[in-house]
Amino acid sequence: MYNLLVVDDEEIAVRGIVQGIDWVSAEIANVFTAYDAAEAREIFRQHPIHIMISDIEMPNETGIDLLEWVNEHSPQTETIFLTGHADFRYAQQAIQLSSFDYLLKPIDHEQLKACVVKALGKIRQREQEEAFRKTYEYYYEQWNRQLPLLIERFWQDVFHHRLAPTPEQLEPMLALYGIELTADSPVLPILISVEEWKQDWSARDEEIMTYALKNAAGDILLRDSAGHVIQDGHGMLFALFYDPQGLGGDEPEARCREYVRKAGELLYSVVSCYIGEPAPLRELPPNIALLAEMERHNVHRTGEVFRASAFMRQPVRSAYMPNFGEWALLIENGREPELIRRIDEAFAAFTREPPDRAAMMLYISGLTYEVFQALLRRGLSPGDVYPDGGHPDVNQTMRTLAALKSWTIAFTGNARKVIAEHSEASSNTIVRVKRFVDAHLHDDLNRERIAGHVYLNPAYLSRLFRKETGMSLTDYIVDRRMEKAKEALAKTNVKISDIALSVGYANFSHFSKQFKRSTGLTPQEYRKKYQEIE
Repeated sequence: MYNLLVVDDEEIAVRGIVQGIDWVSAEIANVFTAYDAAEAREIFRQHPIHIMISDIEMPNETGIDLLEWVNEHSPQTETIFLTGHADFRYAQQAIQLSSFDYLLKPIDHEQLKACVVKALGKIRQREQEEAFRKTYEYYYEQWNRQLPLLIERFWQDVFHHRLAPTPEQLEPMLALYGIELTADSPVLPILISVEEWKQDWSARDEEIMTYALKNAAGDILLRDSAGHVIQDGHGMLFALFYDPQGLGGDEPEARCREYVRKAGELLYSVVSCYIGEPAPLRELPPNIALLAEMERHNVHRTGEVFRASAFMRQPVRSAYMPNFGEWALLIENGREPELIRRIDEAFAAFTREPPDRAAMMLYISGLTYEVFQALLRRGLSPGDVYPDGGHPDVNQTMRTLAALKSWTIAFTGNARKVIAEHSEASSNTIVRVKRFVDAHLHDDLNRERIAGHVYLNPAYLSRLFRKETGMSLTDYIVDRRMEKAKEALAKTNVKISDIALSVGYANFSHFSKQFKRSTGLTPQEYRKKYQEIE
């Protein structure tokens, strides 16, 4: 419902308009009256006025003077002028001041009501447009707030083959997210591997510090270069440079060395950077797989900068690469006929456009990476399924397309078979890690030592452990130590300092603080409480 104001210095004219028209049927809730411009202004200050019907010729101030004030203080109000003289000068001024209409007295009540209804239509349209504008602005703000997450999810879909690397699939998404690239634009990826934390962080602390490392990568690695820093969904960070040609040949490596140094000094972490080769965006997934392969096989060297060009000397080129993410899903779901059909299609494409040696290496790396991820999702250790690391005899496998296809069928078939047989089994690697931790609680345990026991990269082990158990390796070690300490406190009279040593705490104060943080009680309070119960 709306408010109407009638302004006229003649009382009979005002009464006729107020009483002579059924305003309720026109959706007018309140009709206010004023007999001069000053009184009208006071009503405007007290009530929202949607429509004003005003005489033009009034003493002291005219309706034109009043409209000038209304336009400044209540611009949403629509004004209908009434006048007893067909003075063109008045009409011209009314038009210039954007009045809604200009009617001559004596006015027919039905005509006036129809004019008001028409003005209300304009007001409703404006209200709808305003409501839409506010709704749009709200969702636009939400969109901008979520845009970094949407961009990260887009790149995750590209990395893991959930989005086909074709111009038809990529370019609409790039335009949607405001990324100024095409499918053929060169992109330089850098993998950031968090290999060691210099403090014992909880899972929550690790997430916070990883977020800090991600932001630092944007500041140090990207700086003023176009690009994004992405977390790939499996715990790895990637810096993507959208204009690698704008960097000097040694600039990426220099920035990486600065980042590695500052991560150690300021963020209590040991990180390594793996620098890829610039390649068209549509070829990014195999490049990402290659960097992940480098990181997974690097067990001994930490806190360094590595180049993919040293890992594989051939340039990165590939006109076609299968969707390995889809293949991995087919393997997980036991859909062998469909998998074989996809393999046949891939090698038919290779026959039409034979891959070079570099492309074959990327093919092997990309397939291996996705199959290993499928195994991890099912709780299986790739090292147990493929004791040789899953790597073929390169010279034999890449000798012909037929040999590469035979290896592909055997490699994927082995994974499919193991997943089918052990779909509910826990990862053997995680079991071995837990046993090792339980047997060495009294020792100086750290992620590097444990990773060495199971022959895995420390960062890779940390991601695997969190994925399978839902907690960080550090949290698990603390929990096991506290459980062993609680048992000793409740069931023995061994000195508390000796119990602390037996669970790996040479510093008694550190042990006591950690114990209270975990249980809410000091070791002395815990022993008194639970030995009294027994």
